[in-house]
Amino acid sequence: MPIPLLRTCFLLLIWLGLGLGSAGASHLVGGELNYVYLDANGPAGKPYRYQITARIYFNKEPGSSNPNGSISVPIEVFSKGPGGQSLEQLIVPRRSFSEITPPLLPGCSLQAPRVTLALYIVTVALPAVTEGYLVTLAANYRNAGITNIVLSGGTSMALSVDMTPPMLLNSSPVFSTNALAVICRGDTTAVINNAYDADGDRLSYSLGAPNQAVLPVVPVDYTAGYSPTQPFGATGYAAVDARSGVARYLGRQEGTFLLAVDVREYRVINGREVLLGTMRRDIQVVVRTCSGGPNQPPAFTAATLARRDFVVEDGQSLDFAIAATDPDPQQLTLSVSSVLLDGGGPIDATFSGQTGNGTGGAPGTVSLTGVSGATGTFHLTAGCGLARPAAYDVVVTAVDAACNSKSVATAFRITVTRPAPPTGVRGDSVLCAQSVGTYTALGPVFPQYRWTARGGRVVGSITGRTVQVEWLTGGAGAVTVRGLPPSGCPTDSATRPVQVKLGPQITGAAVYCLAAHQGLTYTIDGPPGAYQWTITGGTLVSGQGTNTVRVDVVRGGTAVLQAASPSLTNCVTLLRISPDDACLAFFNVITPNGDGLNDTFVIENLARYPNTELTIFNRWGRQLYYSPDYHNDYAGATAGTYYYLCRLADGTRYRGWFEVVR
Repeated sequence: MPIPLLRTCFLLLIWLGLGLGSAGASHLVGGELNYVYLDANGPAGKPYRYQITARIYFNKEPGSSNPNGSISVPIEVFSKGPGGQSLEQLIVPRRSFSEITPPLLPGCSLQAPRVTLALYIVTVALPAVTEGYLVTLAANYRNAGITNIVLSGGTSMALSVDMTPPMLLNSSPVFSTNALAVICRGDTTAVINNAYDADGDRLSYSLGAPNQAVLPVVPVDYTAGYSPTQPFGATGYAAVDARSGVARYLGRQEGTFLLAVDVREYRVINGREVLLGTMRRDIQVVVRTCSGGPNQPPAFTAATLARRDFVVEDGQSLDFAIAATDPDPQQLTLSVSSVLLDGGGPIDATFSGQTGNGTGGAPGTVSLTGVSGATGTFHLTAGCGLARPAAYDVVVTAVDAACNSKSVATAFRITVTRPAPPTGVRGDSVLCAQSVGTYTALGPVFPQYRWTARGGRVVGSITGRTVQVEWLTGGAGAVTVRGLPPSGCPTDSATRPVQVKLGPQITGAAVYCLAAHQGLTYTIDGPPGAYQWTITGGTLVSGQGTNTVRVDVVRGGTAVLQAASPSLTNCVTLLRISPDDACLAFFNVITPNGDGLNDTFVIENLARYPNTELTIFNRWGRQLYYSPDYHNDYAGATAGTYYYLCRLADGTRYRGWFEVVR
C-alpha cells in the first residue's frame, strides 16, 4: 500500500492514551454508503435492482472477541415520495474485510492499533418511485473519547446516500481513498477526500455534519467550542476544496476529532444542471504530537502549480510535468491517482510511463520514490469518446518517510471536449418525393464530413461539405452532418428537418405483356381532380385532366408515365412501365423463306417454360405437327392459315392462329 494511503488509516487512542470501551464492542470510526443501478429484472411490482455497498471502518483493541467488525449491519431504504414510506429493511452480512493497519514508520516506537475496513454488499429490488430513494444505515457505537463529541462512546453512527429513481440511470460517486487521517499537531496537512463518478457527473465537496440518526435527522452533539465547520475548535482549521475534495486540516491540540465530507452530484438534463443527490463520508481525524525532531514538509515545484486546469479535445494529446521536493532531504513518495490511469484498459494515459492499476472505472495509482525529490510526466491521448461535461481529476500527493511525516496534496483537472461541431445545415426544407436537394454544412471547416439522410439517400460522395440528397418517401425527413477532424473523432451533429411531400399515387400495372401493350389503364386514388398526365415511350389515348387515363405503349419498349396534382404541380409522380419477360407472346405471321426473319413459328419468352407442348392444325382440324417440348423451330407448311394449341407443364393452355406467307 502506498505511504500516502497508509497515512489515512486510523492510528489513534493507544498513542493518545484514550479508552476504547469494552473489549467486545465494535468501535466505529467512519464509513460511507454508495450504490450502483443494475437493471429492471426484479420481480413484478419491484423490478428495479440496485446494488448497495456500505464501507465501515473499525478500530479494535487487542483481544477483542470481534476483531474484524460487525458480522452484519442494518440498511433501510425509504421512498422520497410523499409520506417517506420504508420500502426495505435489510440485515446485510459482511462480505469481506481488509487489514489496513500501517506498519511502523522510520523513527516511530509505537505500533498503531488494529484497523479494519469491512464491506457489506446487498442487492435490493424496489418499486418505481418518481422522486427516488434514501438509503440509510445506523449502527452502534462510535469510539469512546472523541474530543469534539459529547459522550461519543454511546453515540450511534448514521450514514445516508440519495439514490436516483430508475428513470434516471445513475451510480453514486465512490471515494478513491480510505477515510480518516493522522496529522501532526500544529501542522496544516492536506488530505485526499476525492471521489470518482463512473457517469461523468460534476461533483462538489463540502464539510457536513455527522449524524447519529437520519430520519429524522439528528446531528451528533458537539462539545462546546466545536461545530461541523470548526471540527478542530476555534484555534484549528478545516476546509475542503469544492472542486477536488482535497481537504486541509490544522489541529492545535491532541485528540480524535469527528467530521464529515458531503459530495453532491450534478448532471445537465435538458440544458439545466440538476442535483442528483448527496453522499456523506463520516471521518475521524487523529491529531498527535509528532516525534523525531523538526521536519519540513515537501513542496510541489512552482512549475507544477503554475497550471492545474487543462482542456484537450478528443483525439489530441496532453503532457505536463509533476514534481515535488523535500528540503530535509528525506525519501519522498510522489503518488498520482486518477480514473484515467486504468492499467490495461482503453484509456491511453500514463504517469512516468506507467499505466496505473485502475480497473472497471476505479481510479488507478502510480507512485515514484526519490531522495530529496521525485518527478514524472503525466501523459494523456484523449481517445474518441472520452469527452464529457465534468473534468477528470488527477490527484497528487507527496509524502516524506518519517515518524513525523509531512505531506502535501493537490489536484489537476483535465476537461476533455469534443471538437466544435457544424453550426447548421443550409438547404431546402420542403421538397417533393423523388426530387433532389442540395445541402451544405455551416460553421467550422473539416477535412471530411459524415452525412446521413432520414427518408432519403445521399447521392454521390458523403464526405464533402456539400452533398445532394434524393428524397424517397413522403413525411418528416432530416439531413444530418458531423465534422470529421484530422483526429478521426467525429463531432456532434447538426440537423436540418425536411418535409417531403408526396405527389399523386398512380395505381396500375408497371409491366405489360407484349400482346397487351395497348389500352392500359392508370388511376389516381382520391377526389376527382384536373391531373396533368404526360408519357414518354407511348401515347396518351384518353383521360387528360381526370383521375383515369388510357395509354398505349410501344410494343416491347419502356414507357414513363407522369402525373402532377393541380395543387402541387411541382410534385410529379413517375411510373415506369416495362415489358414483362414472363409473358408468352405468339407471333401470328411466319415467312419461311430463309432470310432469317420470321422463318419459324416463335413463342416469345418460351425459354422460361420448359416442357411446353405445341400442336398445330390446319383449317379443317387435321393435326399437322406435335412437339412435347417445343423450341421455336416449326417452319410451317404451304401458305395459309393454321391453328395452334399450346399447353404449359402446369396445364395452362393457349389457343390461337397464325398465317404462313410464302
